[in-house]
Amino acid sequence: MSAAETLSTRSFSEAKAGLSDVMSGVVREHRPTVVERHYGKEAMLLLGLTDLKPLLDHFRFTTKASVSEGEFVLRQPELGLVAGGETFEDAARELDELSVAYAEQFFARLGFYMQTDRATHMPWLLRIALTPPEERAALLMPAGEPAAA
Repeated sequence: MSAAETLSTRSFSEAKAGLSDVMSGVVREHRPTVVERHYGKEAMLLLGLTDLKPLLDHFRFTTKASVSEGEFVLRQPELGLVAGGETFEDAARELDELSVAYAEQFFARLGFYMQTDRATHMPWLLRIALTPPEERAALLMPAGEPAAA
């Protein structure tokens, strides 16, 4: 069964000409839409952010915290990041900066990363990219989760 049979599908020229209607359908009516060109050889899925976010919620961060020789260390296993600082807040700030920088680099070179073992980082990096800065600390260090390891 092809996407055309299960999802709303439009040619690129149709979607371009009716972009306002396409966006309304995708965002307001929650209808994911496939846009194709070159007779289906190239295709993309348009999905509203409010519909995407619940799909990404299953990708939870399990950041671990420890103290070693007076330095706070945060290990973020999903992304392979390690941050440190004199205080927990310093380490958390560094982890936030590292995760944002990694997300920026990943999406700037997506074609490259999708050919590596880091391709699986995409859902977590999308969560970082789509989370407002003031909410990222809670995303990376979920409340109620054991932080020490």
